[in-house]
Amino acid sequence: MNANGKHRILVVDDHPIVRHGIVQLLNNQPDFECRLEADNADAALEVLREQSVDLAIVDISLPGLSGLDLIRRMRSGNAALPVLVLSMHEESVYADRALAAGARGYVMKHEATEKLIDAARKLLAGGLYLSRDVEERMFQTYVGGASAGRTEMLSRLTQREFEVLQMIAQGITSTQIAARINRSVKSVEGYRAAIRAKLGAKTTVDLARLALEYFPANPRAHA
Repeated sequence: MNANGKHRILVVDDHPIVRHGIVQLLNNQPDFECRLEADNADAALEVLREQSVDLAIVDISLPGLSGLDLIRRMRSGNAALPVLVLSMHEESVYADRALAAGARGYVMKHEATEKLIDAARKLLAGGLYLSRDVEERMFQTYVGGASAGRTEMLSRLTQREFEVLQMIAQGITSTQIAARINRSVKSVEGYRAAIRAKLGAKTTVDLARLALEYFPANPRAHA
């Protein structure tokens, strides 16, 4: 907390207008102070090296290092830091991955602003925040009653394969993917082959089609 007893919050989002709106919303609350912002993962990590933060609100789609990788690095540097994901990506696809990376809550951007405030306060109090749909699905999976579907198919992928599939949906080439994840093009082609095998895609065209089915609302590619 700051000297006035307010929780210090970091917002990480590469859309200036969206980020500014989130910051304004948080600063209008009596118990929040949001003066720390970043538009990419490297900038966010630099802020955390220099500043004390009570909560980080992170978008998954970031240029360069992904939001999921950022969450893992944040948590490795400070395991006690609560991280809330605020994303336009469908939670049925991403919530499990975000939680596995170390996030403690997930809110979609189109949801009411009250949910963001409620989620932030719940995480700051030491809790978790998930929608009722995600909680129900996770419970069904735990008791063994979940049916096969899109989420189950994606669960077969490793974290790196999942991220590569997302970038394929964005239309990013193997060379661009290799540069982004700091791997060789040969390694990326290996990820592609593994994804095809796990998802039953016979050709690269089939893989591209499946990628778009799994990530139909992917916002943009950071080429």
